[in-house]
Amino acid sequence: MGANLLSVLKRHADALVKDPEHRVAKAVPLAMSLKNPTLDKFDDTFTRIAGGSAPTFPFDTAQDYYHWASSHDVVQDIRVPYLAINAADDPVVRHVPMDGADNGYVVMGLTPAGGHLGWFQAGTEYVDRWTTGPVLEWFKVVAEDIVHDTKAVALRLYIDDDGYLKEEGRTLLGCKEIEGGGVIKSAGEQLGTLQGL
Repeated sequence: MGANLLSVLKRHADALVKDPEHRVAKAVPLAMSLKNPTLDKFDDTFTRIAGGSAPTFPFDTAQDYYHWASSHDVVQDIRVPYLAINAADDPVVRHVPMDGADNGYVVMGLTPAGGHLGWFQAGTEYVDRWTTGPVLEWFKVVAEDIVHDTKAVALRLYIDDDGYLKEEGRTLLGCKEIEGGGVIKSAGEQLGTLQGL
C-alpha cells in the first residue's frame, strides 16, 4: 500500500512542489527517495506532514497521526444508528472495537478478508463491492424496523428539484430511489488526484 501511495505521489509531484517553501513541497523529495515503502514508512515520511491542513497537520510521527485519525476512541459517543464493516486483513484499520464500545447504537461487522475498502465481487454485468448488500439491508432495518424517538432529532427533510431526499443545511448529501436499479454514476465524478475516492 505504501508503494501504491508513492506511485500516486509521483504522478502529482509537480503540482505539490509549486510552492517550494510549503511544508508539503518539502516533504515530497523525502517521500520520493523511498524505495518500496511500507504504509507506515510512507505515512511517517509524507502523510503525517501533508495529509491535511494546519493546525492539525503536521504531526510529529505517523503514530501521532494514527492516534488522531482513529475512530475507536469516539465510538462510544455515537448517538444515531451506526454500521461499521471492517476487514481483519485491513492494513490501515488495525484495531476494531467489536464490542462497539458497549454503545447500543453501534453494530460492528468484521469479515476475515477484504483489505482496506475492498470486498470486490463479480456482479452480473460489472465488478462491484460486496458491502452494497449489507449496507442496503442496514438502511432498510434502520428505516423500517427500528422504533425512533422522533422528539430526539427534529430533521427538516425535503425533496429537491431533481427528486433527491435531503436534509436542510446538508445540500451535498441526499438520496433517491432509482426505478429499475442499475449502476449509478455521480454527476461529479472525480478524475486525477481524487479518482476512485
